[in-house]
Amino acid sequence: MDTKMQEKVQMLIDHFDIREVIEAYVDGCDRCDKAAVRDVYHPDSWDNHGPLDMCGPDFADACVQSLIDNWSTCNHLLGQSRIRVSGDEAGVQTYFHASLTREADGVTMLDQMVGRYIDKFERRDGQWRIKDRRCIAEWSYSAPTGEDFMRGDLFLHGARDPSDIANEVLGLKPGNMRIQR
Repeated sequence: MDTKMQEKVQMLIDHFDIREVIEAYVDGCDRCDKAAVRDVYHPDSWDNHGPLDMCGPDFADACVQSLIDNWSTCNHLLGQSRIRVSGDEAGVQTYFHASLTREADGVTMLDQMVGRYIDKFERRDGQWRIKDRRCIAEWSYSAPTGEDFMRGDLFLHGARDPSDIANEVLGLKPGNMRIQR
């Protein structure tokens, strides 16, 4: 394989590995798995998520605890990522849409936020992790949900913990929401 082709293959591998970390982050949040969220950060990382502005591992614990304490459900949808790798460092921008539900005075509320994760990644010992994250809020909205036309047993229901059926199907293990190789 020529040098140009090797560089392109390495770029594809780096992009894949970085995107896996981003996906592991949102899956860990949605499943309320503190260890999995903590795993995406370097020990000396930082995350500025609005009111939660602290080192990455502490953010992971505070974020998941906030999700447990304040919301009944949490689902992230990821959009496109722009990834620029330079050696063992990468700049990454990823769009997201987070939807959460909570109870307020007997009414189910839907809270939504659309924004971007602006990340600096570093590869250490062959592993990509977040070194610095800034969460950009583009807009947010809260409203009562109204009647749930799917309430009941028409569909299977997910779990907000590592027992969720997707973990078994994907071969994921609690505390590490990335594909086990």
